[in-house]
Amino acid sequence: MKLLFLTNFYPPASRGGYEQWCQEVTDGLRSRGHDVLVLTSTHGRGSLPEPDPAWVRRGLHLEMEFASLRNAFHFFTSRKRRERENLTLLRQTVETHRPEAILLWGMWNFLRSLPALAEELLPGRVAYYVGDYWLTLPSQFANYWNAPARNPLTGLPKLLLRPFARRILAREPRPVLKVEHALFPSAFMQAELQRKGVTPRHSKIIYGAIDTRPYLASQRTVLRSSLSLLYIGRLTREKGVHTAIEGVGHIVRHYGVENVKLTVIGDGDADYVRTLREFVARARLASFVDFLPAQPKEALPSLYPRFDILIFPSIWAEPFGRVIVEAMASGVVVVGTAVGGAAEILADGENALTFPPNEPEALSRQLKRLIDSPSLRERLAEKARQTAAEKFDLLRMTAGIESYLQGIAQ
Repeated sequence: MKLLFLTNFYPPASRGGYEQWCQEVTDGLRSRGHDVLVLTSTHGRGSLPEPDPAWVRRGLHLEMEFASLRNAFHFFTSRKRRERENLTLLRQTVETHRPEAILLWGMWNFLRSLPALAEELLPGRVAYYVGDYWLTLPSQFANYWNAPARNPLTGLPKLLLRPFARRILAREPRPVLKVEHALFPSAFMQAELQRKGVTPRHSKIIYGAIDTRPYLASQRTVLRSSLSLLYIGRLTREKGVHTAIEGVGHIVRHYGVENVKLTVIGDGDADYVRTLREFVARARLASFVDFLPAQPKEALPSLYPRFDILIFPSIWAEPFGRVIVEAMASGVVVVGTAVGGAAEILADGENALTFPPNEPEALSRQLKRLIDSPSLRERLAEKARQTAAEKFDLLRMTAGIESYLQGIAQ
C-alpha cells in the first residue's frame, strides 16, 4: 500500500508515547513493504540530531507556537497564511504521493481544516488513530484568548486585543469532521470519545503497544528483601507523583520499613517539581527518594531491570499506559491506579497490584505485601511478562493497523 501518515509531532522532535507509536508503526509497515510517507510539523526541525529520511517531511505549521510572546501578533498577521500553506502542502503531498489511505495520528494544535481536507481528498479512505482528546477540544487560539495571561508583560496587550480576537473566532465556524474510521488504543478511549459525542461510523480497538523484544530479553536482578521502586514519566500533578512519594513516607513511618528507595525519573512542570522536592526535604525522606532527569528511550530496556517495582500513580484517566507495558515486559512488578486505559492492562492480584488514585496509604499497603511475600512478586512478575508479550506487542498493533488500512484502501 501507499500510505500517508499525518501527525503533529514525530520523533525525535516529539512529546510522548503517542508520537512514538506513529514512528514505530511507520517503521513496521515499511519493513513489510508498504510505502509510508509521514507529513508532520516543523516543531523541532532545527535541532534534529541527524537529517530525516526522505519519507519524513516536516513542513506543516502548528496553530500556535509553544510559550511564544508572538502568538497574539501571529493571530492577526499570519494565522490565515499559515493555514493556507498547510492546506497547500497537504494537497500537493496527496497529488504527488497518491496514497491509497491516510492515517491521522495526533492532530492537537493543528486547525481542523487540515483533517477536513484529508477527508475531502480521500473520501472514505481516512482513518484516525485516536490516542488523545484533540477531537473534543477547542482550538488552541480559542484556549489562548480565553485564558488569563501568564506573563505580566503580555497581560495588558492580551486584555485589549481579546474582544477583537473573540469576534474573529466567532465568525469562523470550525469544519465538521466525518471521522468515518477510527482506531482506539483502548476500550476506555473508545467509550470516552463516544461519551463526548464522537461516534465514528466504523471503529475498532487496536491496543497500544511496545516493541517487547528488548524488554523481554532483559535480565532481572535477584529479588532482594529490600525494595527498589521506580516512577518514570512526566512530573505533573495529574500523574500523581506526590502519591508515590507520600506512599513511601507512609511505609517508612507507619510500617518502619527503611530498606526502600524510590527513584523518580522524568522532567515536567517546574513548580510541581519544586513542590515535590520541598515535600521530600520537609518529610525527611531524602535518603528514600532520588530524582533523575528523563532518560532516552534507548536506555529503558537496561534501566527497568535495576528496579523491583514500578509505581504508576496516575490520577488522570490516561488513554493507555506505555510505561506499564515496558515494566511488565521487563519483569518488573507494577503497583498502579487502574484508571483509564490502564484498567485494561492491570489485573489486580493477577499481573499487578492496584490502589485508588490519591491514596498513599493504600499504595503503602500494597508495597508492604510485596515486601512480605517475595513469592507474590515472582508470580506477578511472570504473569506481567506474559501479558505484555501476548497482548501489547508492537507486531500485533502493526498487523492490526495494516489489516484495517487494507480494508479501506482502494
